[in-house]
This record gives sequence, structure tokens and C-alpha cells, in this order.
Amino acid sequence: MMKNWLVTCLTVALLLLSPFVPLSSAEASSKKENRSIMGSSTVTPQQMADFVKRKNPHNVRLEGVTVEELAKLFIIIGAKEGVRGDVAFAQALKETGYFSYKGDVLPRQHNYSGIGTVGKGVKGHFFRSPHQGVTAQIQHLKAYASKDDLNMTRVDPRFHYVKRGSATTWPALHRKWAMQPKGNYGTEILSIYREMERTQLRVAKK
Repeated sequence: MMKNWLVTCLTVALLLLSPFVPLSSAEASSKKENRSIMGSSTVTPQQMADFVKRKNPHNVRLEGVTVEELAKLFIIIGAKEGVRGDVAFAQALKETGYFSYKGDVLPRQHNYSGIGTVGKGVKGHFFRSPHQGVTAQIQHLKAYASKDDLNMTRVDPRFHYVKRGSATTWPALHRKWAMQPKGNYGTEILSIYREMERTQLRVAKK
């Protein structure tokens, strides 16, 4: 009996004396965070639209489509190609300034991710509809993240320039999709996504 008691006391003492360094919230979340480009969406189109309206309540300049309709396109087309459409939508928010379009690209281009833009006033590619613009972005992401064949007719004009499977995560797109001088392009997209993910669904008034 005395022996068991001594063993228990020694075990507790060792546990108390052992170094324990808790993970910071940032470290813990980074270990759990899904950074893959391919996968399923988890944020609803309504959450996505509500997030945009909260971040940019007065200057959404989309043409031929509402925010809600565009969000649905990202989810639907993303699912068809196996790309996380909700994170791709976050990429579009980063590229367009939450659809305020203060850069070179014009709203009527339906180019939500700056495909073909290189700065200095270069507009990049024009797409004939929101559906085509979203499809091109999703397919361009799939070109980087996967070696699988496309499931939809190819509309991405730069698909064949990409080394297939060369960037399977969002942070890996840095200096591939965008050459921004500071920070990490994909990490900033994920930051927008996390904030969007926390957006509460709008409660309809009775």
C-alpha cells in the first residue's frame, strides 16, 4: 500500500516539474487550419454575401450579377472542379478590394482574380459573363493544385502555362499567382477566409 502511494506521489511530482509550453492560439489554429486549395466549401453563399456587405457596404461595383449570385457561382463551380469555392471567393475579395475595383481591372471584365494582369494599367483578360469568369479562376486554381483533368470545358486562357500540381496550398501560390513584395499572398487570402467564416448568418426579420 505504502509502495503504491509513493509511486503515485512521484508520478504527480514529475508531471508538475515537467516543462509545459502551451501553444499560442495562432500556433494552435495554424496546426488545425486546412490550407489546401482542393476540397469542399464550408461557408454558405449567404454568409459570403453578408461578409462582403459588412466590409464594403456602399461601393460594390459588380456588373451583371449580385453578390449573392456570385457567391453561389463560386460554391457550385468550385464543387464541380473539386476546388474550395469559398476560399476562392476570399481570393476574389483580396484581388478586387471587396468588389470595389480600385486597381486596373474593370467590373465589366468579370475577372475576379486578376488573371492576365501585370500592373501598370494592364487590364488582363475579359470574360463574357460572371459564370465564365468564376470558371476561369476555379480552373486556374485547379491547374496549380491538382494534376486531375478538368470536369468542365476549359475557359481559363492561362491554364496551359501552369506547371500542374506545383502549388497545392494557398500559401504556395505566393510568387506564382501574385508577386506582391511583402507578406504572403495565400496566407492573406486565408486570413480573409477565416474572417468570412466567422460571419454570422443574417437572421431574417419575421
